[in-house]
Amino acid sequence: MDEGTNYERDELIARFRQYLHDSEHKDFFGHDDIVEIFDYAGDMSDEYVRIEALMYAARYFPESKEMEQRRLIFYSGMYPQAASDFLRDHGGDAPDRPLLQRLIAIQEGFINDSDSDSDNAIAALERILAGNPKMDDEETIHFVDTAHHCDCLDWLEQNLERVADCSNNRACLLYELAMSLLEQYEYARAVPIIEKLVSEKPFILSYWELLLDAQINSHAEDADTDDTIETILAMDPENRQALKHKFLKIYHNDGNPDELSEIIRAIPDDGEISRLYIRSLVAHGRKDEAAAYINGRLQANPLDYEVLVSNYFVVGHKPCLKAIKQAFMSPEAKEKVSPSDWYEAIKTLDTIKAAIAGYAIMLWILEEYSHNEIPEWWTSTLIVNAFNACKYNYVVNAIYADETFLHRCDMVQYTLVACAFAKAGEYDIARDMCYNGIVYNGRLWPKIKDNSPHWTLLFYRCLEILSNIVEAIDDAREAKKSPIFSENPFDVHTPRDE
Repeated sequence: MDEGTNYERDELIARFRQYLHDSEHKDFFGHDDIVEIFDYAGDMSDEYVRIEALMYAARYFPESKEMEQRRLIFYSGMYPQAASDFLRDHGGDAPDRPLLQRLIAIQEGFINDSDSDSDNAIAALERILAGNPKMDDEETIHFVDTAHHCDCLDWLEQNLERVADCSNNRACLLYELAMSLLEQYEYARAVPIIEKLVSEKPFILSYWELLLDAQINSHAEDADTDDTIETILAMDPENRQALKHKFLKIYHNDGNPDELSEIIRAIPDDGEISRLYIRSLVAHGRKDEAAAYINGRLQANPLDYEVLVSNYFVVGHKPCLKAIKQAFMSPEAKEKVSPSDWYEAIKTLDTIKAAIAGYAIMLWILEEYSHNEIPEWWTSTLIVNAFNACKYNYVVNAIYADETFLHRCDMVQYTLVACAFAKAGEYDIARDMCYNGIVYNGRLWPKIKDNSPHWTLLFYRCLEILSNIVEAIDDAREAKKSPIFSENPFDVHTPRDE
């Protein structure tokens, strides 16, 4: 469990590691030290230290019942068959067996016995409580763990006070139960447990942070969440988690940039709130301030990822685009932020205007980067997205920047590009592409008709579209007019009479 102050155990683990790594280190560890080292290493998921602690105990404390039980704990997590053999040879969950062994036996039985159910596990846990044990921390942890893995958390919640009376550490019990509930995303159920925990241990900051996380995710009352935030900030005025949630609440309720600016000064490197702060400035008509904020961050760090990748799309400010391009002329910038990083940011854009700005960035990268620096999917992704947004010039320019694309694309993508050239007014190129697609489709896309009925239908649909484009262009030339295409990107028709 997290008590917030593990300095002594950290020092003990550090001494043990020094002993393991330095053959001349003569430190000796007592029995209780080795038990503590094993248990704390388990909390930290440090299997190396746990194994070495078991080996140390085997050399110096071969008769230790506590370390024998911890060997079983290790087996149960790493070697299930060894755990089963141990339990078979040492009496399973018989009442006279050590408590840790009984708990692990209950859990192993629930997992491995197809006839076992949570009612059997509850009955076994009830038998343990009937003996009125006084569980230490490790036993308390495994009691909760057993209830968790045997689907008995409802029973544990209902009998929490009975179990607490059998534990030497009530806070440990509450913490482990809360973590089990959070692991199952049961945030609302976890909140009252964590509230009891902070009442038990009111000065441990991490418990208040845990409570805030559960309250946020369970959509608790604003007043309760506000109280938790203020408590955390009273303990730690620079706490990032509390400040961020305070920022988000202001943003979603009002978004007053002046209030937000006070918080952002305390956590200036948080990308999410930086973007939202800029959105707030723009929403309140303070676009110049937003641009100044972005440019200020760029001056402080010319390779600021959040500014370069995300904030330009929010503001759509042309000077910011110029700053981005200038920054990305350096090899250092290309090494720090890859085209894939750009695309991950572009995918988060939530307005049409911002998305179109993203396609402009994708096109610029396609033109500026060498082909071995760009993922293979880059051109096709740009073309499909720009086409769907009716930005046909982006498609045309993408083909000029990556001329080999037409030799590796499929027929649907080829048809899309031909349509884009037609809609962009590049009639000669569009007609030539359509003619080549109609005449040489077998060479360009071998066996496409053999793939599936779905692809066969697409094949003939593409041929129809290519034919329609040629017909529309030829008819328009004969009528000495410009071809007119419908709004539906793939549909074309002949020119309308003026």
